[in-house]
Amino acid sequence: MQLAIHSEKLVKNYGNVRALDQVSLSVYKGEIFGFLGPNGAGKSTFVKILLNLTAPSGGKATIFGESSRQILSRKSVGFLPENIRTYQFLAVDEFLRFHGELSELSRKSIKGEVDRCLAIVGLTKDRKKRIGTLSKGMLQRAGIAQAILGNPELLILDEPTSGLDPIGFTELRNMLLDMKLQGTTIFLNSHLLSEVERTCDRVAILHKGRILKSGNRADLSDKEKHLEIIVEGLNDTMVRAINLVSKKPLEVAENKVRVYPENEEDTFAIHRILAEHGGKLLGLSWKAESLEELFYRLVKHENLDNN
Repeated sequence: MQLAIHSEKLVKNYGNVRALDQVSLSVYKGEIFGFLGPNGAGKSTFVKILLNLTAPSGGKATIFGESSRQILSRKSVGFLPENIRTYQFLAVDEFLRFHGELSELSRKSIKGEVDRCLAIVGLTKDRKKRIGTLSKGMLQRAGIAQAILGNPELLILDEPTSGLDPIGFTELRNMLLDMKLQGTTIFLNSHLLSEVERTCDRVAILHKGRILKSGNRADLSDKEKHLEIIVEGLNDTMVRAINLVSKKPLEVAENKVRVYPENEEDTFAIHRILAEHGGKLLGLSWKAESLEELFYRLVKHENLDNN
C-alpha cells in the first residue's frame, strides 16, 4: 500500500527542549488519519516539518515518497493552519483566487475552483464579504475552502473544527468522507476526539514528543468490549457468582459492575444470578472504551510514570 506520509525516527530540538523524539509514523494513501495529543505534544512541529517550515534535527519525513525538504513533495498538498493569517481587506473570493494563484492553478480553472469550494463550505452568498468582517466560524470555512482548492491529493488540517457550530461539524465530516471516497488522503490534527473517532480510519496519540500508540480502534485499546450492569442490592455473593462468567476479574464501583463475558448469551446467566440472590437490575449495556477514555488513560498514565 502506497504511503502518503512517512517519517523515520524524526527528532526536533528547540535548544534544550526536545519537541519530537524518534517519531516514526506511516499514513497510507486514501485514508483519514487522526493525529492526537494534548497541547505542547509536538503535533504542530510535526506538521511544520512535513511542510518544510522548519528543519528536523534528526531523522526524515516524506510525502508520497519525496523528501519533505523538496518543493515537489508539496505540489499536491492542501493545508489549513490552526490560526489563519491573511490580509483583512480581501474579499472571500479574492482570498481564494490569491491562494489559487499561489498554488499555480491555471487562470481558466481558478474561477471554477473558487465557485466549487465556496459552495462546498456554504459561503457562496458571502463571497464578497471582507475577511476582516467574518465571524470565527465563517473564517474557518474560508480557510477550509482554500485548503481544498485544486482537489489536493493530501489534505493536512490543523484543528479544522475550531469555531464551527454543530452543523459545521457535520458538514465538515461529510466533506472529508466524500473526499476520501475520491481518493484524497487526509491528515487531521484535532482535540475534538468524538469527531476523530467518527471520521478517522487510524489514529496516533502523541505525548511529549513521543508516539504512545497508533493504529485503528481495535489496535489501540487493550480494554475489551464489556458489559456494564447497574444493580440495586449488590453484595459479595453476587459478585463472586458473576465473576464465574467473566473472562477477567470484575470491576466494581458502588452499584456498577463491569463484566467481561465470553459471549452475549452469558447475560442470561447474569440475570439469573441477580434474581437468585435478591438483586434488582437497574441498567445493562454493552460498552467499549471510547477514544476519549483511551486518550485520557494513556496520557494520564504517561504523566504519572514521568513524575
